[in-house]
Amino acid sequence: MAPPPGHAHRPTPPGYAPPPGYAPVRPSPAGEFLGRAMRGDWAGSLKAAAWPTGLILALAVALAIPSYGQGDDVVVGWSDRLRIALAMLLQAFGGGFEVRAAGPGSPYGSGSDGSGGSDAFGSGYGTTGQAGATLSLVPLTVTVLWVGALLLASRAARKQGGGMEAAVRISALVTGAILVLGLFAQPDIAGVSVSSSPLLAALGALVLSLLVTGGVLQQDAAAQWLAQRLAAHAVVRATGTAVRALGAVVALCALIGFIAYADVDGVDGTAMLLALPMLPNIGLAVLGVSWGAPVEYDVRGEFGWFGSGMEHGGFGLSELGDAVNGWAVTGAVLTGVVCALYAGVSAARRSVDRREQAIAGGLFLVLYLLLTGLSGVSAELAGDVAGVGGQGMAEIAPSVPDALLFGLLWVGGAVLVAPHLLRLVGRPAGMTAPAPAWGPGAQPQPPAWNPPAQTPPTTVPTATPQPTPYPPYDPRTVHLGPATATTAAAATAARRRSVVVWSVTLVAAVVLGGGVTAGVLFLKSDKSDDQQPPAAAAEDNKSAASGSSDSAPPEADPTPSPTSVPTTSPTASAPPAAPTVPGGYRMVSDSAGFSFAVPVQWDRESEKNHQITYAGSTGRAELKVGVIRNAPYTSYENFRNLERIADANQKNYRRLQLGANTFQGLQGAIWEYTYEDKQSGETIHAIDQSYIADDGTEYAIYTTERDRYWPDARQIFDTALSTWMLNDLD
Repeated sequence: MAPPPGHAHRPTPPGYAPPPGYAPVRPSPAGEFLGRAMRGDWAGSLKAAAWPTGLILALAVALAIPSYGQGDDVVVGWSDRLRIALAMLLQAFGGGFEVRAAGPGSPYGSGSDGSGGSDAFGSGYGTTGQAGATLSLVPLTVTVLWVGALLLASRAARKQGGGMEAAVRISALVTGAILVLGLFAQPDIAGVSVSSSPLLAALGALVLSLLVTGGVLQQDAAAQWLAQRLAAHAVVRATGTAVRALGAVVALCALIGFIAYADVDGVDGTAMLLALPMLPNIGLAVLGVSWGAPVEYDVRGEFGWFGSGMEHGGFGLSELGDAVNGWAVTGAVLTGVVCALYAGVSAARRSVDRREQAIAGGLFLVLYLLLTGLSGVSAELAGDVAGVGGQGMAEIAPSVPDALLFGLLWVGGAVLVAPHLLRLVGRPAGMTAPAPAWGPGAQPQPPAWNPPAQTPPTTVPTATPQPTPYPPYDPRTVHLGPATATTAAAATAARRRSVVVWSVTLVAAVVLGGGVTAGVLFLKSDKSDDQQPPAAAAEDNKSAASGSSDSAPPEADPTPSPTSVPTTSPTASAPPAAPTVPGGYRMVSDSAGFSFAVPVQWDRESEKNHQITYAGSTGRAELKVGVIRNAPYTSYENFRNLERIADANQKNYRRLQLGANTFQGLQGAIWEYTYEDKQSGETIHAIDQSYIADDGTEYAIYTTERDRYWPDARQIFDTALSTWMLNDLD
């Protein structure tokens, strides 16, 4: 068919082809990361963000329930109290709290005298502008609880396999929730407008949430990075020690301060409820006063609370003695001694060496000063607002310069004294201390303490282990000859004399240190003597090797078998510097100084008797790791003695293998056995790999599981051994 007149066929253009060498433009790494974050699991992130958001709402509801003395004529209803409470709580993230009364020409009306005050709250202090007030405080209780809720939510997200993309999603949702709550927390009540600075609160929440969620969800990657950088790992570990010690110290002081506050005349239930959001603030003030740093107040202008003019003063140990009595000063100084000693002992016990101990003490002091600077309360008034009148500013806060001066003396002295205290009570400084429950002298329940081992050895060694002049040490059963007994008695007497001398010295240090501190404060002097915190800490009373163990020399095996002395295990070769982590596992870097891979759902469950347990939320399977410094035996000798206990106390005990081997090129031993659980009647399977490191420390890795689930447990065990590393060697 011919085309219509005036129309001609147009040739179809050929298909488009890109020019040679053309490649599509790929997004930047940041763009790819954001794309993955946006396409991720928003439902799971929303569940995680609901934890901290729900906490803030619950606290606001609790604070809004009391009517705060309004009686029957309620001016501020429950919903308005809820919004005011939210505005107060959002200061925990950097938000503000500002109250403005209506000025002239405002729709709310003016004061009766033509000033800016509202009729509902009275006239202003002669102001011609709008009356208002600003309150600045950081309720650290809210901050701590919010961070704790976010931490729990992040750990739950990590178990679901979340990464940094999940941290971005959770932080975005949390920030949005804080922004919405901040916009809601701006009520207008009877001519008074409340502002909560929602943008500042949202920004603070964003920074905190990124730090917390990123730190938790990137813990595995950070552990692998730190495992290759011992200096950075030491700083991170020292930071954890400082945070734990400061948290415990502030909690103790907060309890003391809250009890003292509740005992003050005129303090009712409502006042105590309002004090709860500021418990850490109170604790920091109590700690400062106990160390000699007073709580100072500064007033400038005309204030209904303090009168007119300019006033400056403080409340320290001398004022405490005048207000209460001398026993209150003694109690405060003893509180400071206990807090300083706890910080020093924590640094000594959880640090690898003196350098790390000093770092932990320094970080403790830095964190204490930082929180002290945030713990104060300040207010600015212009006019009469909500029954509070004045024009000027007032501030109540601990003295940071004094906190620095006395903190250096107390913390520095405690860090120096703590290692000597630990030696006196028989607890060596350092993270690895006396033998764990699975070591020599353990209670006769091997499955509860033995660390995991490697795959079954297949060959029999041609040489037996070299005999040693002593079996694993047990102070209750080792038989001493006459000369040895005499020497031991003399050593014991000398040790007792040393303990007495040191105890008297340290008690004198308590008296002198506390007296010098009190004298310096009473005389208002800026100079301070060296007040080394004395030893008032209580002993743990933990023996180095408790429990029952057989002290008979291991010269003869009562049940020899062809499998009793194998040489090498298939996994006995040294692992690569960067071990390969199989799918479904993650590397963990423990504060006790080792790293290995565990299933992604597993976490560190407990640390008892210097034995660390990793396990999942369900099932019996678990991995236990223990450490013995300067082990006075070989791993094979230890297993031989422990087997005698197991054979005598476990029902239907049966050895599968027991013998010396090498692990990562070092002398070790492997022990695998089964027994019958006395309660359920099921067969329990256990395996234990132990070895002696170059510094003489014995490490043991142990796992146990019901025999019917043993293949899965054995895979977890073999993976742990193949990825095992020490990351705290000097």
